[in-house]
Amino acid sequence: MLLLKQPLDQFDLYLSENLLCCNLKGLFFKNLFFFLITNSFLNVSIYLLIIFILYYYLTSLILVKNLKLIYTYIWQFVYEELFYKFILGILISQVGKKGQSYFIYISTLFFFILFSNIIGLIPNSFTVTSHIILTFMLGSTTIIGLTIIGFIKQKLYFLKLFIPKGVPILLLPLLILIEIVSYIARGFSLSIRLFANLMSGHSLIHILLFFIVKIFKFNYIIGFIGLFLISIIFLLEIGISFLQAYVFAVLVSIYLKDSYEVEH
Repeated sequence: MLLLKQPLDQFDLYLSENLLCCNLKGLFFKNLFFFLITNSFLNVSIYLLIIFILYYYLTSLILVKNLKLIYTYIWQFVYEELFYKFILGILISQVGKKGQSYFIYISTLFFFILFSNIIGLIPNSFTVTSHIILTFMLGSTTIIGLTIIGFIKQKLYFLKLFIPKGVPILLLPLLILIEIVSYIARGFSLSIRLFANLMSGHSLIHILLFFIVKIFKFNYIIGFIGLFLISIIFLLEIGISFLQAYVFAVLVSIYLKDSYEVEH
């Protein structure tokens, strides 16, 4: 594992060759496959792979292979009671029963963001959701997908989403433009909200930990006091990690409702 010299080094992108601490340039004979992997994969690719494996293990190895009508396996109980019913409840409350078909997508978004946030709290790790390009990809593709669903479900009637009711005709062009801009801004708001919260919170944690390590070299008592305070902030950041995943899932569910039924 690559050791961080500065508290904000966790947000840097670098080749996975550095992550694996392997200098391939000094080797005369190289394994071509390994060379291509280590010289084309960024550290973000490694952590995305880790998140995929965690989600696969949760949904496939734990849930599917041990699925029973009566709870005899603790992980099935935890998944169904704390996550399945929780996320399904979000969809039903916002969209109704017709939104259940999109449960897999919403749950995947939720767990991807949650795992990314939690892994980013581990020292010397990498915070995937702290990069605006990745959160923008999540937000923009979600809005594009919901727009396509809107036209599929409602045809041209979906365009009424951009036409406010009960406004003067002279103001209608301006208000339509505002509605279109605000609709496009949904993708930006989804991405910026997630990016800003994770970047600020994780930066604070890592900066404080960096200084606590320095303080320990001079005074153990002050160091332990600082470590206790950081532990409280760390627990708060874990809560924020859950909250950001929840907020993202709720907002996407609200926007999904507009794809099924236009109303102002």
